[in-house]
Amino acid sequence: MTAPTTGDAIEGGLSLKNRRYGIGSSGFVSDWMIFFLVLSVFLLCSIFIDRFFELGNMMNIMRQISFLAIVGLGQFFVIVLGHLDLSVGSAIGLYSVLMAGLVSRNDLPLLVAIALVLVLAALVGLVNGLVTAVGKVPAFITTLVMMNILMGVAFLYSRGLPISGLPSGFNFLGMGYLFSVPVPIYLMLLIGVGCYVFTMHTQMGRNFYAVGGNAEASRLSGINVRAITLIGFMLSSVFAAVGAIGLTSRTMAGTASLGEALLFDVITVVVLGGTSLFGGRGNVVGVILAALLIGIISNAMVLLGIDTYFQWIVKGTILIIIVLIDVNSKRR
Repeated sequence: MTAPTTGDAIEGGLSLKNRRYGIGSSGFVSDWMIFFLVLSVFLLCSIFIDRFFELGNMMNIMRQISFLAIVGLGQFFVIVLGHLDLSVGSAIGLYSVLMAGLVSRNDLPLLVAIALVLVLAALVGLVNGLVTAVGKVPAFITTLVMMNILMGVAFLYSRGLPISGLPSGFNFLGMGYLFSVPVPIYLMLLIGVGCYVFTMHTQMGRNFYAVGGNAEASRLSGINVRAITLIGFMLSSVFAAVGAIGLTSRTMAGTASLGEALLFDVITVVVLGGTSLFGGRGNVVGVILAALLIGIISNAMVLLGIDTYFQWIVKGTILIIIVLIDVNSKRR
């Protein structure tokens, strides 16, 4: 095997940069389409829907999408590797009831319960990563099995009933305000900035794109593909735990079914945000913008009195269109 030349290195660097920043016409459209979609839908709703442009409604939309965006950012690290984590919905339910149970049943301090849930989340992600990266089991199968295991544990632990008894101050995380801005927005922006810096300005973050683009070439170039895969699944699970903690703070009760309907929205915002299901391409900002777009559409339909079931049809239609675009761009 010949050693890589300077030209090879430059070509590889440009290829990685193209995947990250969307250089080229197709990359530009993919990466910036979500921005123009959000802007267009926002302007249309502001013009034609009463009460949409009110400050209170804007804050409500941002609050509603904050934890969806956080969980989506975790899923981003898995999808950009070319995998899929189907366990996040059930994981959110387990983390919710476990945290509430540790506080109300076992009298543990809230911060200790949160720390234990985050540790468990990291372990769940580690297992998903090990089975996928070391056991060579497709992530779809691995996380599908994990989804059922976590769902069963959550319902056994909670007996299918909400677990209440959380301290009243905990509600501040999900429903409180800081300088007239909902607290979840600060948390989303903090995590979003951290993810952006990590993916765009660190070597490990760049390795996610390299592995997703070509795992074998990345391994030959010295990147620890297994380690990157493990970290990706662990981040997905830990961010799901953060989302579970935030959502639980809204309802003030641990619920096993809390994340039941969230998995579809999570995958939608990641793919809609420009992350390819084949891996190697995507960006953090796109995930947050896609969550905002889904929030705007849902809010607009509520204000228009459109049935919730129809909202599911709209979201499903959006996802299939984006997947078709992704698949055809990959073929080209």
